[in-house]
Amino acid sequence: MRDYFSNQLKVALVTDVFPPRSGGSGWSTYYLGKALADRGHIVRVVRPVYGTQVVRPTHKVSSYGGLPVDELYVPSSPRWTLRAGIGRAWEEQKAIRLLKRRCARLSADSEVDVFHGQHQVSGIAATLSALAARRQGQRVISVVTVRDYWPLCPSSTRLFPARSGKSEECGDCHNYSKYMSCLSNRGKRRAARLIDMARWLRTRAQSRMLAKADAVIAVSNYVRSELERSGRFSSDKLHTIHNLVDPESVDKAVAQGNEVSKTLDGRYALFAGKLDENKGAQLLPEVMEASGIRLPVLLAGDGPLQSLLQFEAERRGLDFRFLDWLDNDALLRLMRDARCLLFPSCWQEPLSRVLLEGCAAGAAIVALDSGGTSDVITHSVSGWLAHDTAGFIEGVRLVCTDDKLNETLRHGARQTATTTFSAPVVAHQLEDLYVSLLTRLGAS
Repeated sequence: MRDYFSNQLKVALVTDVFPPRSGGSGWSTYYLGKALADRGHIVRVVRPVYGTQVVRPTHKVSSYGGLPVDELYVPSSPRWTLRAGIGRAWEEQKAIRLLKRRCARLSADSEVDVFHGQHQVSGIAATLSALAARRQGQRVISVVTVRDYWPLCPSSTRLFPARSGKSEECGDCHNYSKYMSCLSNRGKRRAARLIDMARWLRTRAQSRMLAKADAVIAVSNYVRSELERSGRFSSDKLHTIHNLVDPESVDKAVAQGNEVSKTLDGRYALFAGKLDENKGAQLLPEVMEASGIRLPVLLAGDGPLQSLLQFEAERRGLDFRFLDWLDNDALLRLMRDARCLLFPSCWQEPLSRVLLEGCAAGAAIVALDSGGTSDVITHSVSGWLAHDTAGFIEGVRLVCTDDKLNETLRHGARQTATTTFSAPVVAHQLEDLYVSLLTRLGAS
């Protein structure tokens, strides 16, 4: 039997998106790849590329940050799929087939031990690829990371518009009647309702395929508990392994100067994220007014609530400043120097990258307790964790006025980033999981 503890692992990170143009999922994949490579493993990235004008599937090998990247160019969806409202689904299904074909080649050439899917399309492709490889007698495992609620709900966020015009969260979308009830507020016609039903059935089919993976990783304990509660997954296949952050990279970023901080002498509060109700942006005027804190509030992000926030700030005599687009390094510097990092998220956040990077930057964080937030913030240790708006207001007041508390939270946040979420720690956890699964497979 192969001794996986004494050998390099060959890991294919199969991902939906990847830098330089990607959101948190892509960057998490990149940092994971770098961390595994630093531990001596052979890592490659396999990804689909959408939005091109190719007529036939095209394969190109590039690299990013020292990692080889297999780019599979997906043909655009036919016009009839766009008219039917299934254009994106068509492209994703095509991407799954292309990813599976490329992964089959990698496994046939003995270039992979682990297919690690990073999101929805890539997770399905990784699972199918490992199953196909094993039918050919190859020793390959599949691991899939779940970063939101895509195996439970077609919207992936479980958020739906209500009659009030606001969003409401449905915690039981894995139940067909509950899901359709959430959609009933939109008053759709029969044809649209049939499409919604088809989307739910597609999500259920994908979750059943995901359940065949050798391991399903949830990015927080909350996401893991929701996957288990749905009844769609065996508890012995579910694991919690957090997204990682690289404190050393953060240190390099924040070592540079911060012109905004120099101008304000660090006397500001910061909100980083989309200006919408899910992120709790609408609470900011009330929070700052009730806390009695009259620091400028910098808002790094845009969204549908910007005009409302401007109006409310002016009406209440508050100093809200909306920033233009910032690169990630500039945002990290703002986090470090802010008197307080505001995180009033109102939905069940799976695991926020803002919190991870805020901890790594040594920010003084005030957060509402929702979803996976408590995996990052321990009250009065790595931040102020509030259970309601009143507690959030109190946290803003104390963190902004109590120097000792402010410094304690900064130190605790940085320590949490280093001991729990740093690249070596998380990569080691994944390495142990890979080895245990491969050893079990080899013994079977």
